[in-house]
Amino acid sequence: MNLASRIRRARKVLGMSQADLARKMNVHRSCVGHWEGVHNANPGPDRLAELSIVLVVSYEWLATGRGEMKLGHDPANDIPAAFGKLVDEPELLRVVDAWGRMSLRSRNALLEIAEELAQVRKPRTVKHNDAIQLESGVFDSGTGNRVAPSKIR
Repeated sequence: MNLASRIRRARKVLGMSQADLARKMNVHRSCVGHWEGVHNANPGPDRLAELSIVLVVSYEWLATGRGEMKLGHDPANDIPAAFGKLVDEPELLRVVDAWGRMSLRSRNALLEIAEELAQVRKPRTVKHNDAIQLESGVFDSGTGNRVAPSKIR
């Protein structure tokens, strides 16, 4: 069930129309329609927190689909990370899972690579066997270690 379906389900369980929810959220009815539609108009973390309170459901369930809907849930007991970033993309969940299985050394190497790749300019990379050379240094993907450029052939 995607976010749009969870919003629609919680609203319908409460017997609210889109117009009712829009009034309680102080938005136009069309905004609620976009949240529930196929337009990929996802509300941000602050708006999701407000929606979870108005719909009386768990923020965690509304935002990610994890856990139970918990109709009648007390939002005061919700996870304080409600205003954090959501992790609900399958690829990102794979990264988080892999991160938890890595050694500290591998985490540090991967973090450096990710930060380099996230720069506005595209970094120049050259692959040498099992090593990847970035402008900032060389990373051996087999061991997770930095490698001196002289050792790459």
